[in-house]
Amino acid sequence: LPRKFKTVIAAPPRNDVDLYAHDLGFVAICEGDELLGYNLCVGGGMGTSHGEPSTYPRVATVLGYLPATQLLPVAEAVVTLQRDHGDRSNRKQARLKYTLDRLGTDHFLALLNERLGEALQPARPYAFSERGDAFGWQPAGDGRWWLTLRVEGGRLRDAGDHRARSALREIASRFDLRLRITPNQNLSLIDVRDTDRAAIDAVLEGHGCAPQALSPLRRDALACVALPLCPLAMAEAERWLPQFAPRVEALLAQHGLADESVGLRITGCPNGCARPYLAEIGLIGKAPGRYNLLLGGDRVGERLNALYRESLDEPAILAELDQLFGRWAAERHSGEGFGDFTRRTGLVDGSSPHPAPRREPA
Repeated sequence: LPRKFKTVIAAPPRNDVDLYAHDLGFVAICEGDELLGYNLCVGGGMGTSHGEPSTYPRVATVLGYLPATQLLPVAEAVVTLQRDHGDRSNRKQARLKYTLDRLGTDHFLALLNERLGEALQPARPYAFSERGDAFGWQPAGDGRWWLTLRVEGGRLRDAGDHRARSALREIASRFDLRLRITPNQNLSLIDVRDTDRAAIDAVLEGHGCAPQALSPLRRDALACVALPLCPLAMAEAERWLPQFAPRVEALLAQHGLADESVGLRITGCPNGCARPYLAEIGLIGKAPGRYNLLLGGDRVGERLNALYRESLDEPAILAELDQLFGRWAAERHSGEGFGDFTRRTGLVDGSSPHPAPRREPA
């Protein structure tokens, strides 16, 4: 392939993999407990470059439906289309999203159907109502359990009384289970025996890592690794998030919005590794200590945001958010999310390039 190629599977109603941010995605279509098939999504991608309009973030396009038995043949057909038609002369144009836009959706679908020897069926209805990981103990359906632990910024560390790294080391050595990193920078303990749950809880509590009630903003915020480890970073992200997020929390509380879900994502450069272009509040590093502020994504990750202010430092970002939260609290419609509010009121452009179609169940 010309470049990296990301593939995900999502099971509505939870969009915990950011389905529309990836080259290839499958939406599981179920009837009760039976998996019928998948809707196929192609052409998502977050990477862009400052000052280069030929590069852009894009949400994936839903092309159609396939029976479950056709999953691998369809995936192979999409991959080989990118292999044969992807741009190999310009690295910045080498992702599937640019191939899809260059060929056109209809032509791409025709080529795909030709390789499959049959046409995809029309996409089936589905809807996402949640985003991010499910925390706390969850039944796995086979008599075992899984537990997802919040890891802020994806950095597992021992810090003061919160000794997460030591806790996980002890759990991994004592119990028969597996560890899985989630797409949201968290860590899941999976295949846990029911008889081990209490002992695992005790280990976590003994290391100051007992699951705690976090605000929706802190629970779901993402940041890329950025400085000092990423050579592409122009500004801080992961190291800044633990200091910045509480200040945003305080602003929300000041306006009576402490329990509201607001998606916050920070990256140190425009390549989009923390998927900031799908956030209600996206901060993109522009220079040391300065960020572009993007607004207008939605709560479930189906819409791109848009540039609101450019090259702001932290005090300026907080001042802007203070005013915006005040307006949201005073002027929003019932149940209206922050991103939807910024779109409806014209704070950012109401249109979104390459919008993902929202499909409601029939």
